[in-house]
Amino acid sequence: MTKSISIRQLLDCSEGDFWERIFRSEDFNRFVYDALGFEYELLEWNQQTGYRRAKVSPGQQMPRPVAKLFGERFSYVEEGTFDAVAQCYEFRVIPSALPERIRARGNVVVSAVSELQCERCVTVEFGADVLGLGRLIEGYLVASTREQYAKNAALVNEYLASQR
Repeated sequence: MTKSISIRQLLDCSEGDFWERIFRSEDFNRFVYDALGFEYELLEWNQQTGYRRAKVSPGQQMPRPVAKLFGERFSYVEEGTFDAVAQCYEFRVIPSALPERIRARGNVVVSAVSELQCERCVTVEFGADVLGLGRLIEGYLVASTREQYAKNAALVNEYLASQR
């Protein structure tokens, strides 16, 4: 069983500024992950090929059964590639616990709304093949992803305002 979500958010920058000032900015990544209470480590970033790999350790509370399954020091690796021609970032998330049974993959595209705003669309598909807990895990991943992207959008706009 899989669950898919699509998240659309207005951001206070042009489409080009999003890719340059937000997506490619390690200063922004440090700012946003600190603000979210996550540990963040860039493992690899090849600007020429668009390949990016980062390790993230969320600091949020999980439902007890999920926390027991994932363990005390849960983390994940986000691995993806930015296609400069298509202006699309395709990614997958590799959890530290049960990576062969828990899947998340998706993409990010941005479209211009005006000269000063763009809309970010994040589409993610989750799957959890864990007997008796699959739906709970998928539900948790959907809810936490929506929550984190809502916070992320506010932080994008805050960061951009502070850079003006």
